[in-house]
Amino acid sequence: MQSAAETGQKLGYVRLQPGVTRSNGLSLLYCGLTGIPVLAFINFIQPLILEVILNIPRGDQGALTANLAVAQEIILLLLVGPFGALSDRIGRRRIVALGYIIVGIGFFAYPWVESAIQLTLVRSFYAVGAAAIVASYSALLADYPEEKSRGKLVALLGVLNGLGIVFLGFVGGNVPRWLEAAGFAPISASRMAMAGVCILCLVSALVLYLGFRGGRPGTGQQREPLAKLLRTGLGEARNPRIAIAYASAFAARGDVVVIGTYLSLWITQAGIEQGLTASEAQGRAGIEFAIVSTAALLAAPLLGVLNDRINRVAALTIGMLLAGIGYFVFGLQSDPLAEFAYIAALLLGVGQMSSILAGQTLISQEAKPEIAGSVIGVFSFFGAIGTLVGGWVGGQLFGLWRPGAPFLLMGVFNFLICLGALVVWLGERRTAATTEADLLASRAVAKEEA
Repeated sequence: MQSAAETGQKLGYVRLQPGVTRSNGLSLLYCGLTGIPVLAFINFIQPLILEVILNIPRGDQGALTANLAVAQEIILLLLVGPFGALSDRIGRRRIVALGYIIVGIGFFAYPWVESAIQLTLVRSFYAVGAAAIVASYSALLADYPEEKSRGKLVALLGVLNGLGIVFLGFVGGNVPRWLEAAGFAPISASRMAMAGVCILCLVSALVLYLGFRGGRPGTGQQREPLAKLLRTGLGEARNPRIAIAYASAFAARGDVVVIGTYLSLWITQAGIEQGLTASEAQGRAGIEFAIVSTAALLAAPLLGVLNDRINRVAALTIGMLLAGIGYFVFGLQSDPLAEFAYIAALLLGVGQMSSILAGQTLISQEAKPEIAGSVIGVFSFFGAIGTLVGGWVGGQLFGLWRPGAPFLLMGVFNFLICLGALVVWLGERRTAATTEADLLASRAVAKEEA
């Protein structure tokens, strides 16, 4: 019988890898509660900065938002892979703590800018921290759970992501309005709200540095050159499962950014056009953003169980299909403040969580422990490409065509990757059927010879 140390400790219904303590596991849960939500929040609150602090004309806000997305995603493209590989060498906790510190400084500086150029520079600095958080968080998710609990942990973290996004979207989105009602000027209210997020980031950096273990479970420190680790991550795409997981990241990882950026921008502009103040319109965006996040939150446990019960490529096929439907329904509506928008937001939330959990579970399963950081880094790299394309093209179409264009664009991406996952799944079934037929034939021949 295996000892507890050999089988790993339990964190609720999640079984951890040997050497990973409950304290380490709780730290990962806290990272899930704060990391992705904090990264999503800057896109959500950005329309208020454009409207109140910089007074950017509404017709130009879509293009500027796209340019800011490009600036951030270029940084992610350049750094998320190296950060993933570097975390294999010096440990996850140093990278994740550094990421939180940089992001916190970026939040504090964001509402003090005086021009679009300064805003772009601050956003680029912030993106360095975002790359560190994304790379290390994904690698930790590959490190900590045992294989049979991987889907459950991904689902649990999805729930925590949802809770954090609901909190920051609803509470953080309404703080400027509440501060204005208390007598603060709109600019001061925006700056105070952003300073609060900065404090959260700095405190979280300390908590996670103390809570995560040094090194990596069961593998020790990596000593191979960074370039070799990155080449190894790309070389793993010879596995069709990893290749389709990389493709899923192209669409799924961009979902949070696209929803956080263009949902808020669309609703804020529509609210102002219908007579609301900027802070009131931001508050309405917070409510709808919370609906999207709550739907994702409620769907996450069921989707996690599904990912552990069926073939994970099949789960990815289903996830991308649901995501495509959600994006198309939301993008095709004409008024994001109408009652139907709440139904569309529910579908969008379920679809978003479906694609994210399915892709993350598949890549975490297929990544070999000794090169998990490199594989996850490349996974995040493809996610950054998808966000870059979706964010920039969607932003241009936002002004040139219709505000729902970014969502329609992401819907197309999800449907295409759904088809790709279906091809991989059917190919696996054909291979398995052929192997079984060959095995039965060889047994029949052996029986006859006997």
